[in-house]
Amino acid sequence: MTTHTSKRRLPAAARRALIVDAALDAFARNGYEGTSMGRIGTAAGVSRTVLYDHFPSKRALFAALLADTHASLLSHLQAAMAADVPMEERMRRGLDSFFAFAEHQPQAWKLLFPDRAPVDGEVATDHHRLRAESNRLMAAMLAPEARRAGIDTASTVGQAMFALQQSALHGAVRWWHAHPDVEREQLVIAAMDLLWTGISGLERGECWAQNGVGYGARA
Repeated sequence: MTTHTSKRRLPAAARRALIVDAALDAFARNGYEGTSMGRIGTAAGVSRTVLYDHFPSKRALFAALLADTHASLLSHLQAAMAADVPMEERMRRGLDSFFAFAEHQPQAWKLLFPDRAPVDGEVATDHHRLRAESNRLMAAMLAPEARRAGIDTASTVGQAMFALQQSALHGAVRWWHAHPDVEREQLVIAAMDLLWTGISGLERGECWAQNGVGYGARA
C-alpha cells in the first residue's frame, strides 16, 4: 500500500500572521525604504502571489502594521492614564507602561519611533500622524499638573516643554536598548526624578524664567 503525504496548507489567518511578523522584523531593522516585498515574502515563507493576496502593496502592509502597533501602544497608555489614582502615581504608571511597551515589543517601538522616518511622502504622512497622536496622549499625562503649575499648555513654551519630555523618553529608550541589563524600574525612577520633580518644582514657583515670564498663564 502506498502512503501519500502532502504539505498541509496553512489557514489564511496563519499565513497573514507569518507575513506580519516577517514584515515587522524587516521594517524595524531596515526601515521602510530598505525593505522589499520580496524579502518579506521570503522571510515569511510565502510566494509573492500569496503575499499580494493579503496586502496589495508595501505601503498597505506598512500602514496596517503601523496602525496595529500604534493601537497597542495607545492601549498601554490609556489603561495607565485611566487609573483613579493621585497624579504622581498616574504619571509613574504611564511612564512604566511606555517603557514596558518598548521592552516587550521592541520591534513595534522601532517601527513607531525609528531613527529615520520614512522618506516616501504618503507613508511619512501616515507615520507622522500616528506618532503625533501618541505624543499627544503622553503630553496629556502631564497636562493637568502643568496647568496647576501655571503653565499654559497651548503656549509656545508649554508645547516646547512637552516636546522636550517626549524627546527625553524616546532617547531614554534608545539608551536602554544599548544597555539591556538595566531594569525597567530603574528607568522609571530616573524619568520620575527628572519629570515629576521638574513639574512639582514649577508648581512651587521654582522656575528658571524670571517671574515666570514665558509660561503663558504666568506671564
